[in-house]
Amino acid sequence: MPKLNRLVRSLPLAALLFFSVQLHAQQVVTTLKPLQLIALAVMEGVADPVQLLPDSASPHTFALRPSDMQLLTDADLIFWVGPDMEQFLVRPLQRTEATIVQLYHSDEDDHAREASHAHGHDDKDHGHSHGHGHSHGHGHSHGHSHGHDDHHDHDHDAHIWLDPENAADIAVQMTAALVRLMPEHSDQLQQNLAQFKAALHDLDSAIQAQLAPLQTKGFFVFHDAYGHFVEHYGLNQLGYFTVDPARQPGARHLAQIRQQLDDGKAVCVFSEPQFTSAVVNTITRGLDVRQGVLDPLARDIELSSTGYLAYLQQLADSFAGCLQE
Repeated sequence: MPKLNRLVRSLPLAALLFFSVQLHAQQVVTTLKPLQLIALAVMEGVADPVQLLPDSASPHTFALRPSDMQLLTDADLIFWVGPDMEQFLVRPLQRTEATIVQLYHSDEDDHAREASHAHGHDDKDHGHSHGHGHSHGHGHSHGHSHGHDDHHDHDHDAHIWLDPENAADIAVQMTAALVRLMPEHSDQLQQNLAQFKAALHDLDSAIQAQLAPLQTKGFFVFHDAYGHFVEHYGLNQLGYFTVDPARQPGARHLAQIRQQLDDGKAVCVFSEPQFTSAVVNTITRGLDVRQGVLDPLARDIELSSTGYLAYLQQLADSFAGCLQE
């Protein structure tokens, strides 16, 4: 009987410890939905990553709410693209103790880090991942004339998730960070990574075949976001309306686009669901040119371990649907 009494007295403490462990389960945060989709594939059966930005929000104009800051404060691991994409996060991330993995580093980032070290600044290591293998040279003019008069204030494209090779690299970086955070799930994480990369390779090959016949078809996009996808699949992007969707394109730039449309150089003009297409409707009025919609942020894609694959196929279908005769 004494042994039974000791066991009964110990149950509340055991239950308390159990719930304490549950409450301290590692929280993984991704800033953008496309990153969350990749994380869901890698983390299937392990945990569910949390998305910081709402589906309808743009990283170009988003402002953190107190609840968003609390989410960052409570996080154990945060994945973000970097200051070229989520500039609003630069200071808030300095106030969190989470491990931070920056997935894209531009030349400007490297120069800033070198300057910081040269002046003896304390560059706190948040577990950043340097040297993204596919960040160099993507998103430029791709051999096409953009013909815009707005100054392009960056010479790189931080929308890295739009290239499936980059997506595979992102998954590798995520897996490495997750294994360090949850070593007890290493086997499952590595297995998920292998399955994701294999499925992504097969889908990439299918999309290559789908889009290959359309590589000569010219088109314009709403904003400068699709360089990685366009370059990877060899598409003929003639230009874009604006670098930053929060900025209205200049009149001279629009006149140049209209002239190219008049000359029949483009068969399609793409808008985006996040931003008004009024300017697109105006500039294409009276012309025999089709309109399509591209969604760089996967707002309508269902959250699942195959969500990124569905997102990539949706983009391919959007291009194909507008470009094919």
